Amino acid sequence: MNEEVRQSKSIKMKTSIVSKAHQKAKDAGKTLGRWIEEAIEEKIERDEKEG
Repeated sequence: MNEEVRQSKSIKMKTSIVSKAHQKAKDAGKTLGRWIEEAIEEKIERDEKEG
């Protein structure tokens, strides 16, 4: 993962999704922000491979 400076951003998400993501992040020993960031990076990589 690219270690550039992290900035605070606000996004609107369904509360139920945030709750599920928070639990998954805790289970993985990560912060919610880090877990979501990694999930977004994985999605971008998949999309780029698919063309």
